[in-house]
Amino acid sequence: MAFISSVHSAVPVHKVSNQLLEQIGKEWLAEDDDARGRFDRIRRGSGVLNRNFSLPYQEILSLNGMEKRAAVFEEHGSNLLHQVLKQCLESSHTDPKAVGSFVFTSCSVPLIPSIDAKVILESELSPSVRRIPIYQHGCAGGVVSLGLAGRLASLGSPVFVSAVELCSLVFQPKDHRGSQLVGAAIFADGAAGVLVDPHRGQIEIEASESFLIPESRHLMGYDIFDDGFYLRLDRALPQALLKHAPARLDSFLAGHGLDRSKIDYWLFHPGGVRILEYLEETFSVEKERCRWARDVLTNYGNLSSATVLFVLKEFMQSRTLAKGERALMMGIGPGLTLELVLLRGSSSID
Repeated sequence: MAFISSVHSAVPVHKVSNQLLEQIGKEWLAEDDDARGRFDRIRRGSGVLNRNFSLPYQEILSLNGMEKRAAVFEEHGSNLLHQVLKQCLESSHTDPKAVGSFVFTSCSVPLIPSIDAKVILESELSPSVRRIPIYQHGCAGGVVSLGLAGRLASLGSPVFVSAVELCSLVFQPKDHRGSQLVGAAIFADGAAGVLVDPHRGQIEIEASESFLIPESRHLMGYDIFDDGFYLRLDRALPQALLKHAPARLDSFLAGHGLDRSKIDYWLFHPGGVRILEYLEETFSVEKERCRWARDVLTNYGNLSSATVLFVLKEFMQSRTLAKGERALMMGIGPGLTLELVLLRGSSSID
């Protein structure tokens, strides 16, 4: 068995409101009237009011190449990871030396070694902790990691799950395509951590599943050019998702003797306001039963793999999942992959 013992999040200090973003757009796209108009329409309809970044926006607008991005990710990403690790260990009263596995996910900057190695060596964790850095799951990474942690906890030791995303480091100032305009309007920086315990916690990880949607690999990801990563988001993504997700979800639930009516709360990854609207309509979910995704999108933006863990934190802070109640976590990432984790209210709480 595996239980969620604690969950915490952290964001960097530079805050950008939707109002300030209007001025940033004027600076960034000063010589491209068409892109500036499109960006302003996306900004106004994004549903995002505030985001946080690791650098002042003026420095983000001047990013070039990969060297600076890598240095920023190592410094600021490591600091955020330290914060959520410390908070999770302290709030769950877990001995750092007892942690058996450290799962780290990110898709921002592919450092080798990944920053989990740095943080482990600077912390009180055992240097023999099992390291599992995973990359390229994109926005689905948080759900993938939590599902993996549920299985790793069966080995008998606590598992620390972490996601660190500095999405601002993927920004390309010279790219005025639609996907970049969307990314610039919604993506943000932040980190989240979850302590998964094999014996105690507020919520049990009951099951998980991954599913690759056929003929969808081109719909989401990064195009890699000489100066770095360029965001790819295809307009056909929602249609591909909605074509396959309902049947796949129903099959997953049926495998555990459940159907949609048995899910009390829905913890969606808030990829964007349109995606949330599609998911709510497709699964006939009342907004009150999935409101945490909208709250996170509004207050933090889309933090890629970390976002759904922010949603989990907001949910756990707002209510207790009663014994027997269930919540479903859903993430969508490059592949396209549909990632599901089924949660159940637990009585195994110290």
